[in-house]
Amino acid sequence: MFPIHETPSRLNLIRWLFDTAAERYARDVDPVLAPLSADFATYAAPRPTDRVLDLGTGTGSLAREIAPLVQQVIGIDLAPAMLRRTRTQPPTANVSYGLADLHRLPLRAGAFTLVIASFGLNAADPDRSLRAIRRVIAPGGRLVIQEWGPEDSISLGLSDLLADHAVDAPDETLAALRARLDTFAPLWTDHLQDVDDYRERLAEARLIVDDAAEVAPLKIALHPDQYLAFWRARTDRYEEVRAMDVDRRAAFEAAARASLRPFTTPDGWLIWQPVVFRVSARR
Repeated sequence: MFPIHETPSRLNLIRWLFDTAAERYARDVDPVLAPLSADFATYAAPRPTDRVLDLGTGTGSLAREIAPLVQQVIGIDLAPAMLRRTRTQPPTANVSYGLADLHRLPLRAGAFTLVIASFGLNAADPDRSLRAIRRVIAPGGRLVIQEWGPEDSISLGLSDLLADHAVDAPDETLAALRARLDTFAPLWTDHLQDVDDYRERLAEARLIVDDAAEVAPLKIALHPDQYLAFWRARTDRYEEVRAMDVDRRAAFEAAARASLRPFTTPDGWLIWQPVVFRVSARR
């Protein structure tokens, strides 16, 4: 339940947003992002001797992807409900998980030769998180990031439709959530909006950038309903749709499906090509 009558800290609000999305994330997000995770694991170029820290591990999908290629993986996340999802997967001998805030990593300095973050930094404060991350990277070790780039046209169209169909008089819970998000402090994605931003911020954190690019690495074929479930899995979107009455929700879903048709093949597959930033740096 969203804490209506108190002002949660930034940390607690982020935790709540991800905790409440954990079931949807495992069901609707992980399968969609699996091709990107696999491709990112290749981009990260892990070595057999690497000791890896996976930031914002979520349900642990990337940690499990990269585990056979390295010595050890530790995945950390802020949201307990996300980490509980890792227990539903077969155990992997060289992977462990822990609850931690990536702005204050409770880990030994220089402990990791490779730190990875796939969509794990988008709610972070860049300066504080990069200081904490650099501390745990071994000299010569690497930080490899995959983070969302500019919103693609499919998602932009759905965002516009959601705004058009959002309820005008929300209940107390949704009104409080909207108010908190409207006054939310700038996030990673607000500060780092292009390749130059990444190069500048990582250089300020005393990291040497070897590669930084805005890319659309894959075309992912999905059923349109699968993409819609993925898109609305995020807690704020989910709550906006849930607040609609039956008629308004039906109208939104019909409009959403219509907006996907230009991106759908004659045999019914939606072709999604997300834009991401990929960055590799070293200490």
